[in-house]
Amino acid sequence: MQQKGVVPDFVLCIGDDRSDEDMFGVITSARASLSPIADVFPCTVGQKPSKAKYYLEDTSEILRMLQGLANASEQTAARNSSKFPHH
Repeated sequence: MQQKGVVPDFVLCIGDDRSDEDMFGVITSARASLSPIADVFPCTVGQKPSKAKYYLEDTSEILRMLQGLANASEQTAARNSSKFPHH
């Protein structure tokens, strides 16, 4: 994304095993190269020792969180489109 001149303002990484620890480490160390306003959420599935800052209990909780994000995104898009009417 950065090569295209786009810097993400939201990063969500979810993993459930030891191989995902590399991803959590990379995203944590890459934090400085992201936008200063970027929200970064490294999440492991299940509470266990991890480089991830957050955890979600199971796949049901992941789905609820993703649905909540989708709903919030739709509401934000609707508010923004009403502020800037199309011609």
